[in-house]
Amino acid sequence: MPNLSCSARLGVAAVLGLIVSGAQAQEYAVSSFGSSQISRHGLDGAHLGNWTGSTLSGPQAIRPGPDGFWYVADEGNHAIKRYTSTFAYHDTFVTTGSGGLNGPTAMTWTPDGHLLVASFNGDSVLRYNGATGAFMGTFVTGGSGALNGPDVGLTYGSDGHLYVPSFWNNRVLRYDGATGAFLDTFIASGSGGLSTPRTLLWKDSLIYVSSDFGNRVLRYNATTGAFVDTFVASGSGGLNGASGMIFAPNGELLVTSIGTDSVKRYNGSTGAYLGDLLTAGMAGVDGPTFIAAVPEPGTLFALAAGLGVLATRRRRRSVS
Repeated sequence: MPNLSCSARLGVAAVLGLIVSGAQAQEYAVSSFGSSQISRHGLDGAHLGNWTGSTLSGPQAIRPGPDGFWYVADEGNHAIKRYTSTFAYHDTFVTTGSGGLNGPTAMTWTPDGHLLVASFNGDSVLRYNGATGAFMGTFVTGGSGALNGPDVGLTYGSDGHLYVPSFWNNRVLRYDGATGAFLDTFIASGSGGLSTPRTLLWKDSLIYVSSDFGNRVLRYNATTGAFVDTFVASGSGGLNGASGMIFAPNGELLVTSIGTDSVKRYNGSTGAYLGDLLTAGMAGVDGPTFIAAVPEPGTLFALAAGLGVLATRRRRRSVS
């Protein structure tokens, strides 16, 4: 990470932790838990090919790193892998089981440039050296704040703290962004009908949360965590297993539907169903858990320089 002021580095970390901005997208990357692949799609959904060079097992979150590589949470292999800007395998950055890593689902970067990884089966968040991938210690201890299944939405917020969706007990938890100490339950268990939260998206003064088993998208006050409304109604357009989310360049909200092997489109203002971006079985999409926007050429270089972009994803609902 470049030599930035503390406040600037915190801003970069927060941006890295959010979602690759759809406004920067030239294509999408979709993780398929069932087929263990990452597929490439144009903004119209057309299949452009797959990421290559490594055998994945249940890939989850895909995030751009500050070094210009793409990072993939390889859940079944208990590792974090890196891919180049041309979507070819580069290396295994965090080796299998390093530091007790068990079922990684998500990554983000600390203000000082180190990698945080959600260990789903360990109910913890682990820290790795941002340059070498070496284990540095446990950042959020197992079960801290009743954490149970940290999922793909793990991210830094604009307040500099770490937000973690706790999958199995239906809440979003907040931790000190510098120390990993538990601060509070930001979104209470089951608030607004929240069931098995996955992805967190910040927009305006709201947080959008995908509810996997609830088959819906809910909205909360970004400052207080209070429930605001149901943005995408349960089962709208056949939504079954709401997981990855991103806002498209045209303002639409895209949501992966695990149970129907598709990516669905919703009006970004009203939440109304508009149709499917990817239909069932397209290009081997099977249990899609995460969708990331791949930015225009040069944007990742800007990210590495500290200017930033946004990224998201999760786990096939039939697997626990």
